[in-house]
Amino acid sequence: MFRLLMLLSIGLFLSACQTDRDRAAGAGARLGAAAAAETAPPELPPDCRERERSGVQVGDPLDLALIKTDRALGQANARVVRCVGWHDRFRGEMTGGVE
Repeated sequence: MFRLLMLLSIGLFLSACQTDRDRAAGAGARLGAAAAAETAPPELPPDCRERERSGVQVGDPLDLALIKTDRALGQANARVVRCVGWHDRFRGEMTGGVE
């Protein structure tokens, strides 16, 4: 009777033991989740998602329409340059300056 109880308790205790591989996989999952939380990309600057309108209305003289359109295009291009610069700086920080 004692021997049967001993065999059953050994089986119970050994089934609860983790292998080195199990412990490593669990640690890797925890470290991976922590690293992903630390390196979550920041939000884009709010103006990077804005759209530009020229403000040209029906009946505007052509020279005024051209000036309005050129101003809107210049603002949109400046925004693209600023947002691309932000993205490149962020990407450089993530890769440690290696492109």
